[in-house]
Amino acid sequence: MTAMLAKLYCLLFCAIYCAGSFAQTTIPWSSSVNITFGQGVVNPGSPLPVGSSDFPYTTDTCPSPGFYTVVNKVHCSNINPLPHDAGTLFFGTHPLESDSGYMMLINYKASTSPRAIFRDTVKNLCGNSTYLFWAGIHNLGNGTCLYPNLSFNAETLSGQVIQSFQTGDIGGPTDKSAGYLGYLAPDPKTSFPSYYGGIFTLPAGMNEIVVKIIANASNAYADCNTFFAMDNILLTPVGPALTVTTPGGTPEAWVTGACFQGNVPVKLTGNISTSATIFGAERFYPSPFTNSAVQWQQSLDNGTTWTDIPGETNLNLSHVFSIPDTFFIRLRASEFNSINNSNCSVVSNVIKVQVDGLPTGYTFTDNSPVCTDGDLIFNLDGGASYVVTGPNGFYDNSAFSHLYHPSLADSGWYYAQITSFGGCIVTDSVFAKILGPPTPELGGDKAICYGEKIQLHAGGGNKYAWSPPDGLSNINIPNPIASPVTTTKYKVKVTDSSGCSAEGSITVRLLDSILEAGIIGPDLVCPTDIALFKDTSTGTIANWYWNFGNGSTSTLKNPPAQVFTSGNRITNYAVKLIVTDTAGCVDSTYRMLKSVNNCYIAVPSAFTPNGDGLNDYLYPLNAYKATHLTFKIFNRFGQLVFETNDWTKKWDGTVKGYPQPPGAFIWILTYTDDKNVPQSSHGTTVLIR
Repeated sequence: MTAMLAKLYCLLFCAIYCAGSFAQTTIPWSSSVNITFGQGVVNPGSPLPVGSSDFPYTTDTCPSPGFYTVVNKVHCSNINPLPHDAGTLFFGTHPLESDSGYMMLINYKASTSPRAIFRDTVKNLCGNSTYLFWAGIHNLGNGTCLYPNLSFNAETLSGQVIQSFQTGDIGGPTDKSAGYLGYLAPDPKTSFPSYYGGIFTLPAGMNEIVVKIIANASNAYADCNTFFAMDNILLTPVGPALTVTTPGGTPEAWVTGACFQGNVPVKLTGNISTSATIFGAERFYPSPFTNSAVQWQQSLDNGTTWTDIPGETNLNLSHVFSIPDTFFIRLRASEFNSINNSNCSVVSNVIKVQVDGLPTGYTFTDNSPVCTDGDLIFNLDGGASYVVTGPNGFYDNSAFSHLYHPSLADSGWYYAQITSFGGCIVTDSVFAKILGPPTPELGGDKAICYGEKIQLHAGGGNKYAWSPPDGLSNINIPNPIASPVTTTKYKVKVTDSSGCSAEGSITVRLLDSILEAGIIGPDLVCPTDIALFKDTSTGTIANWYWNFGNGSTSTLKNPPAQVFTSGNRITNYAVKLIVTDTAGCVDSTYRMLKSVNNCYIAVPSAFTPNGDGLNDYLYPLNAYKATHLTFKIFNRFGQLVFETNDWTKKWDGTVKGYPQPPGAFIWILTYTDDKNVPQSSHGTTVLIR
């Protein structure tokens, strides 16, 4: 458990540290040793050169113990499958090889003697330089009987070991795997293989070595065997780190473009740094170049071979390519006196370059004619980016250019600038026609007082729809009357004969809250009465004006008491109140008041119901302020001939329409006076005919 926790800690530490240090560096190729086994779809693939391995090659895609073959996928039914080759290479975070990449498949059998799985003699190296000898290896075995256990050796031509790196038990508890140099966690969708090897420095003056990958002697049972796959055997110069970024400096960018017809150059930025190189548990701190030289390189065959780009020996590349193509570019660097020897140069991450010509097969169309209440939509295809311009300063740089609710003024020619990935530009144009009535001109917003009305005006169509309906006289005419009770924004949709519509709006703002004048006061006054009036208006009132009709006025909210005279007759007065609120809005009301010349209640002693307009009725006179009144009349036989509770209802001297004979009639009157005192009286009245 302790060993497993230690390994987990190391992996976690390396994932954090290495991902930060090498998030822009990938070195998938080498000019020294570069065994990728190629690509193909026919199995098996080609063997290693004669003498390169102590393991014999077999055409059996599932080799017997002690043999190896070359395949693009594992075909043995009794071992773990492998969805890719054993040492997938990456540029950026993207896997370079497809599923057709070949790998070396070894059936490893326990042996008490070491055997070379791979050997190669490497020449034309640079003494006192540092190299990484590494390969991708994947243990395919199911059991623990035998784990692949290998040595990565760098030796002199005479066999003296310069440096040896142990893998430990691959897939077992002593596994010494390393993260991929450059990216610890590339494409998350790709199962990431393990790498093994190490970094060593070549002695001064030495330019030839032998590199070996050796299956170490094992004490396992002789009949134990296991399968493992190996790929991408590389001897790579190690030194100051080179990174290449595309315009804008996006760290993860690995694709860029240019245009040969438009003379748009490929632009890349190189950088040399001395950050640590980590492979496994070994950390190498390179010394800076004493006198550095750089050379940009190009590969037209997916990185198999690299050629120098003539004249491009600066850190920043700006190069025009004369033909359309897709290829790789990288930066190579070394000491100045070694720049012509690629075996002594460090290389950068790889950038994929697409050089293209003017776009062809592109389209630029629109959906016009459209109504002003619709959307003008442009359809663009065939480019990598677009810019559309048009009337009224229209500008849109998306592939889905559109104009919501265009106006009639948006009719006209629109021009598209269609740009390829590499920057080649062509232009095209379309004419767009916009239909519909003009936008309704409703004038500016209006302000009115509460209770006022205003007429709205629209035109230009044959159908109208106003909203909201609140306060409108008619919502389907061009000029409705508006009398809102609160500030309201009215909208109108005007539709013409083509079915197109336009919309406008106007806000009718109330200057203040509800304003309504109100008065409380008497309806009638007797000769000795004093009348009091009180304001009951609603609203934010600033001014009052009273006119009592008796020659008196007042500007007080609660005016002084008033006296009204009637002379010898009844006189009617109109008491008027005008109120003004803080917004200057005005409202008025009036109250009619009757002034009488006599309020003494009496019953006549005689009446003559002959229709001459004089004393034709019998009733209590002047009972203006009496309440709870009852007036009863009896004939001489004590029979009730008339009764009322309303003093203004009078007896005309008939009973059920029949005139009563002349004579005396008895009456009884009860009521409550204006001082709330009950009163009672009785007497006789003579009916004269």
